[in-house]
Amino acid sequence: MPNWCNNQVRMGGPTVEIKRIWDILEDDKTDNGLLSAIAPLDGGWEYNDAVNNWGTKWDIKGDHGLEFDEGETYSEISGHFDSAWSPPTVAFQTWLDNNPDCDADLLYCEFSNDFMGTLNAGDFTISQCSVSWLLGDAVGSELEDAFGIVEMKEELLEFEHEEALEEPLTLQDPETEV
Repeated sequence: MPNWCNNQVRMGGPTVEIKRIWDILEDDKTDNGLLSAIAPLDGGWEYNDAVNNWGTKWDIKGDHGLEFDEGETYSEISGHFDSAWSPPTVAFQTWLDNNPDCDADLLYCEFSNDFMGTLNAGDFTISQCSVSWLLGDAVGSELEDAFGIVEMKEELLEFEHEEALEEPLTLQDPETEV
């Protein structure tokens, strides 16, 4: 069972392209999902191909928190979804490279493996990012707003303190060699 990477996305472009993606994502008759729509695999799903072409092993289908906002000429898909182990940055970059008239913002956070980031800014280590960076930097603030990282860091610190208090304390005599 994988760790789940939380993702928040906004992708936009000509209505015809965004509607094409949404229709594939919502089609219950196929196994195709969001990643198949933006970066199709040549020979169907295969683990290494998926990881190499998407950045994650499974497609985004079914239980997602995405919404479609259709405009006359410009439309967007936005919301959140989970991906297995890592964010699908490779798939999004492929789609953007193939569709210069489209744009996307992808934020991601995987607490268990201690990383977060954005499609444009890359990865950051959660444990090494200060609260002041998360609240004061433009990228940090965007990640904080999306995932509540400061609260999660505070909860983890509280848990570590509680664990430390439950451990027996062993005092050593400073006069003896260790």
